[in-house]
Amino acid sequence: MSEKIVVGRDREDLQAYGDKGTAFIGKHIVGKGEEAHLTTSIYVDVARPHIILVVGKRGCGKSYTAGIFAEEITKLPEDIRQNLSVIMVDTMGIYWSMRRPNEKDRDLLREWGLKPQGLEVQFFVPKGYVEEYEKAGLEYDNTLSLPCGELTAADWCITFGFSQIEPHGIAIDRAVKAARKAHGDAYGIEEIMKAIDDDKRTEQQVKDAVAGRFSAAMEWGLFEKKGTPIAKLMQPGVISVVDTSHYASVSSGWSVRNLIVGLICRKVYQERVISRKIEEMETITGEKRQKAPMVWLMVDEAHQFLPAEGMTPSTEPLLTIVKQGREPGISLLLITQRPNKLHEDALAQADLVISNRLTARADLDALRAIMQNYVLEDIEELINNMPRQKGAAIVLDDNSERLFAIQIRPRLSWHAGGSPSAIKRKGLLEE
Repeated sequence: MSEKIVVGRDREDLQAYGDKGTAFIGKHIVGKGEEAHLTTSIYVDVARPHIILVVGKRGCGKSYTAGIFAEEITKLPEDIRQNLSVIMVDTMGIYWSMRRPNEKDRDLLREWGLKPQGLEVQFFVPKGYVEEYEKAGLEYDNTLSLPCGELTAADWCITFGFSQIEPHGIAIDRAVKAARKAHGDAYGIEEIMKAIDDDKRTEQQVKDAVAGRFSAAMEWGLFEKKGTPIAKLMQPGVISVVDTSHYASVSSGWSVRNLIVGLICRKVYQERVISRKIEEMETITGEKRQKAPMVWLMVDEAHQFLPAEGMTPSTEPLLTIVKQGREPGISLLLITQRPNKLHEDALAQADLVISNRLTARADLDALRAIMQNYVLEDIEELINNMPRQKGAAIVLDDNSERLFAIQIRPRLSWHAGGSPSAIKRKGLLEE
């Protein structure tokens, strides 16, 4: 048996690079039930662009797995790491702790030949929530704001729940065009609201309804004339965590998150298209020029951003990356507990699937549809034969058309996910 199993890498790259530029995610499980035991280490290619789907029911370790991918990218050799960046969309507010070492699992990590380690993470919080963080004594590194000028009338209509062909949608389109004509791209919500007020062709009732939506959007603490430069999120060798968890308690919370993800995806795609051309010129001429690193974009609750039915402000930008992101060097890691609710193109384009336990029939059928071409065993039987402990999963590698049972390795950095308990654990120094 080989010393390592490498998934996500084709035969040509395996011969050229071996296991260089791969991430250690766990060990192969051999056997079933009480006979199961861990054997060969499993590594995943992270040097090439991929669409990776991580699925499983609530509490089975999906977000934990995403953290492991981020950890591994920061552990790569310097010459590889500086060509990659990680952007994590944190919908639950759990990745802030990654800069802390995982001291609570020190003994378990020792069994795997690993040590607790904090990571280099830059934490972005929406500008309107900075005061809450400071009052709570929580750390953050940067504020996040979106430039109004880069949002389309369609983005606003979808966010507010208006059709573009009804009076409310038409009023928004006029206002956005008027603001752009007067101010170029450097305008905010105030300029849009003034354009609505100045509109002589729209009924007052419609204007009041639209202005009310924009007034509510001002309270989200997110929109400015310029916004956060995407280069701040695309730092070489660094994990950028974008905290969107505060919007869970806000009306239209998912719409706000979708605006954030949609705009990040657009900007990342634009930057990487330009950088890819620069990389080709470097290959031709040998002249080194500054460029943006390749990106690993990790999105939790992916079915909310890229749903099977309907449109969100992030649907089109994410589909662009799903279909065309390989060429400019953008990887997507999509996490969901409802694969049947995820857009069919994301399911079809995933070249690596990591599935924890699933029980809902519709979700099993969605996963079965991905695997049906070359996996003879039934997916439900494969999942049921996995050990019951958290972190057990099956990995489907579309590159080699092989499937492996795997135990995901323990995290090096502190994981803040999981359900709280009324029974508090003793402090680490007391144990």
